[in-house]
Amino acid sequence: MDLSYNRLKGPLPMWIRSLISLQTLILKGNPMGPTPIPSDGFDGMKGLMTLILSNMNLHGPIPSSLGKLPGLRVLHLDGNNFNGSIPTTFRELKSVSELRLNDNWLRGPIPFGREMVWRMRRKLRVHNNFGLCYNANSGLEDSGIGPCDTTRP
Repeated sequence: MDLSYNRLKGPLPMWIRSLISLQTLILKGNPMGPTPIPSDGFDGMKGLMTLILSNMNLHGPIPSSLGKLPGLRVLHLDGNNFNGSIPTTFRELKSVSELRLNDNWLRGPIPFGREMVWRMRRKLRVHNNFGLCYNANSGLEDSGIGPCDTTRP
């Protein structure tokens, strides 16, 4: 379902999660916000393979429930105002091959390692998140972000 650039406004409609067989949801370019993604906004959508929520003026933390979508292959959350850290549940995204988190206000260490970075290769975008950092041996040395400061107590 591609509803991009349709001038949709307001919070994400909760009826979307009743579409349990939906494989693709593209809402990019709709000025929905400023609004957060509800923590259970995509629960039950086990068949979802592509979720594109770019440039929607979404804010708040990224819900950890997004990391529990087993078939997710493409996730774009870029160009919003998400803050906080990347959920550790993103480590569970074993099928993801493209992840865009760039141009937000994310901070802290990136929770996934070299294997996930290698799988995504150039389709991992995390730049322009001024508080985001990587841990040693993560494979993110050329990602446009800096290493985490491990000298602080």
